[in-house]
Amino acid sequence: MHDRQVFSVTNHRSCPAINGGDPMTKQRIETGTCEGDALGFTADLFSGWLELCDDCRLYLYCIISRKKNQGNTRNLIRRWISDGYDVRIVKPSAIMQHILGKFSFEQFHEFLPDHYDEEVEVWRRRFTPYAAHCTSRTAGRVDSA
Repeated sequence: MHDRQVFSVTNHRSCPAINGGDPMTKQRIETGTCEGDALGFTADLFSGWLELCDDCRLYLYCIISRKKNQGNTRNLIRRWISDGYDVRIVKPSAIMQHILGKFSFEQFHEFLPDHYDEEVEVWRRRFTPYAAHCTSRTAGRVDSA
């Protein structure tokens, strides 16, 4: 099992499901919602869905860029990393793998029982840096493969 970290979204106080929820939860977030907008996952740029787990780990399951070749997906991932999220991309396409390689993401396998019966390919960074608002005592550790 990999270490967990706890982060909070603080830029949109009007989204209690993100900011005031139980820190050990999983929340499905789609584009076109308050929660999606708070994460920069806006309907004008993207279509898709993700899960926010434990208020710190983002699992991106589906993303379609509405404005191709403008760097919006790359900028979104950069924002999430900068905001301190543990970003994980589930079963990325070859184009997405190319983008993820620029951020030092690596291929791992995880068991996501709510969506798949067996382990699936998940791309993530090996090291997730400590963020000032992280309350986990395991923050900043290197995950083993």
